[in-house]
Amino acid sequence: MRKILLRSFRLLSVAFALLPFELQAAEPVALNAAPLVADSPNRGVHLDEISIGTGYAWGELKHTRTSFRAYPAFVRFGFDMNSVFGMKQSKGTLQLAIEPFANPVTKPESGVEAGLGIFIRYLHPLSSSVKLVSEVGSGPMYLGINTREQGKKGFNFMNQFGAGLQMAVTESSALTLGYRFRHLSNAGISEPNRGINTGAVVISYSMLY
Repeated sequence: MRKILLRSFRLLSVAFALLPFELQAAEPVALNAAPLVADSPNRGVHLDEISIGTGYAWGELKHTRTSFRAYPAFVRFGFDMNSVFGMKQSKGTLQLAIEPFANPVTKPESGVEAGLGIFIRYLHPLSSSVKLVSEVGSGPMYLGINTREQGKKGFNFMNQFGAGLQMAVTESSALTLGYRFRHLSNAGISEPNRGINTGAVVISYSMLY
């Protein structure tokens, strides 16, 4: 019995001797401290791209047999929408893009296309530095020239469908080169409404977030 008591005393002595070192090694934790969570790239809806772009649009007017020429000039604000559609684990990005534009028109006469495009875009990685981009968009616009197709200058809609490639320049920037099919009409709000179809090559420089 005496031997057992001596051994227990020695063990308690060693434990109390080591206790200060254990307390020093432990990090203090506040009772109401929030758990540390790593910043996730899939955090809700967030701005992930700001771009500036330009290009060249061309087509033929159906009823006047003359050329249509414009030079797209736009700014794009892209928002990652993966979390809204349950795509947090997806390699690609579903993006809502807001794209105000003011495009000089040079044929059949000088004028401007000005408005706001709203796009749904999908960016799918092909490699570590290249993504395939597909997009569809529409929005209100002002056509600043008179045409037989759309009548007097005024309110219209611009519908666009496109595809292209986004290529990384740095870790936080990229160039996008693509083609867009553009259909301009007024959705039957007024007459005439024969529509103007054009194709466009566009290029943009993006800051990525």
